Amino acid sequence: MDESFGAAVRARFDIVSFDPRGVGGSVPALTCEPAEAEAEAEGAEAEGAEAEETSEEASDAVAPLYPRTEADRSAAASGARTAAEDCEEHSGPILRHVGTEDAARDLDVLRAALGERELTYLGWSYGTSLGTSYAEQFPRRVRAMVLDGAIDPSLDWRQRVISQSAGFRRSVDDYAEQCAEIAGDSCPGVSPQEIRALIERLYQRAEREPLPVAEDSTYAEYGGMDATAVLDAVSMAMYTPEDQWEPLSEALREADQGDATKLGALDDEEETEEKTEDPGTAEEEQEEQKEQEEDETPEPPADNSDAALTAVNCLDVPHPRSLSPYWDALATADQAAGVYGTAGVTAELTCRDWPSGGRSPHRVEAEGVPPVLVVGTTGDPSTPYAEAVSLAEQFPQGMLLTYEGLGHTAYGRGGACVTAKVDAYLVKRERVRPGATC
Repeated sequence: MDESFGAAVRARFDIVSFDPRGVGGSVPALTCEPAEAEAEAEGAEAEGAEAEETSEEASDAVAPLYPRTEADRSAAASGARTAAEDCEEHSGPILRHVGTEDAARDLDVLRAALGERELTYLGWSYGTSLGTSYAEQFPRRVRAMVLDGAIDPSLDWRQRVISQSAGFRRSVDDYAEQCAEIAGDSCPGVSPQEIRALIERLYQRAEREPLPVAEDSTYAEYGGMDATAVLDAVSMAMYTPEDQWEPLSEALREADQGDATKLGALDDEEETEEKTEDPGTAEEEQEEQKEQEEDETPEPPADNSDAALTAVNCLDVPHPRSLSPYWDALATADQAAGVYGTAGVTAELTCRDWPSGGRSPHRVEAEGVPPVLVVGTTGDPSTPYAEAVSLAEQFPQGMLLTYEGLGHTAYGRGGACVTAKVDAYLVKRERVRPGATC
């Protein structure tokens, strides 16, 4: 984390982070999965012929990226309802209390506990929502605030889906157009047209039948990668082109040749670590085990980021309870962003059966807050640049720093220009001039 901050900021501040309520090491933590003992009991019951039959049925039920038929839509709604019920069953009462307004109040408790009269804050991505909420609730306790990769609080659920999914579609087009510049010979086609055609071909294949993977793949138990999994893998690789476009290219080529194992493992850090770890001798393994036993440092918390993101999104943004608004949104989403849009609408179905929060779309109300710096990346897939422009306009004395580049967020990966301007603001509260660009 510290490496993401410039030298001037590291010298001036103690950098403090925390797990928001329900996330990571917080107790209780959100989960949409059964406890270990419960999972083992369920697994034992599922053994034998019944398990094989269930596995075959799961592999046959391939979810389309654009549910057009009544059967497809019914299956999508049913799956979303089951997901929401699982989260409510296993998370318990905390599920209703993990919204951004709650987390912002926790942030003020953290400020007070640290003995700080004012908060100096930098938030990336969802952290911009957290920062915005803090500024609205405690405007006079803000010393300086940077919001990088902005989320516009004035958008409703449908507008958010279209904004983000259009961002991913543009980023995949950027990948096709600029692959050779970043990934070199790894690119899965010699032209942008070839790359786009390959990705579309994989989506179509995965809608007919899951793409095959190795037996040790995470997706093996599902019979392979369905179209949604393929789209998710491609979309996630848009976040950091400098790191992800080369392995994505290799994975796409192998998937097109019949093996989607690498595509399914793009975000599997554990698998990467296992492949690069030296096997070691038996004596070394025994010594390492002894050190682990003597080390009282607790195990890192389980990654529940997916559950947390769903919970916060559903609580923060009101969603329709009936199905028709989702189906009505499909055509518009398709026109704006293709399968990225229709898949995005379908993903929102989980929120239909979620406990509702108290927030609603609104423009920022933070009278008395000092100038806030919003950083926007022109080629950001997840938080499109237009949302940064809008958020900066909504803050009193809001400032916008534009990073002309690809990928998600800018500070820490956008070069010396971004670092210098953000650091000068955080340390000395130097204002960024209108039209500032890096």
